[in-house]
Amino acid sequence: MIMFGDGDGREKADFNMAVSYLNRLNILFSACDDASISLNIYSWFHSLLATYRELSTWMNEEEIIIFNKKIRSTNPQISQVYKKYNLTGRMEIDPDLYMVLHDMEIDLRQIAKKSGLLMKIADDAFDALK
Repeated sequence: MIMFGDGDGREKADFNMAVSYLNRLNILFSACDDASISLNIYSWFHSLLATYRELSTWMNEEEIIIFNKKIRSTNPQISQVYKKYNLTGRMEIDPDLYMVLHDMEIDLRQIAKKSGLLMKIADDAFDALK
C-alpha cells in the first residue's frame, strides 16, 4: 500500500465529498440489511467488503488488521457456499458463518458510530440540532 503524507504539497479542494460519502455508506448499510434479511450470504459478504473499504479511512491500524484477517478467513467459506449454490440452486447457510457476517456488520456499524458518521457528536444536545 502506498503511503502519502499530509504535507505532500498538494492543493486542497475548496469542497469535500462528505454528503456523497455518507450517502454511499447509507446505501451500503442498506445493501447489508437487504442481503442479510433475504439470507443472501454471498451478497451480504460483498456488501460488507464494500462497506469496509469505505470505512477503512476511519479505522485504526489494529481494526484494519483484524478485519483483513476476518475477510481472509471468511472468503473461502463464502466461495464454497456460492459454488454449491451454482451447482444446486440452493443457498445453504451455516449458522456459524451467519454469525461471523453478523458480527462483522455490527463491528462496522460501531466504527461508523464511534467515528461520528451515524449521528452528529456533540456534548450539548442543543448543539447537535444545529
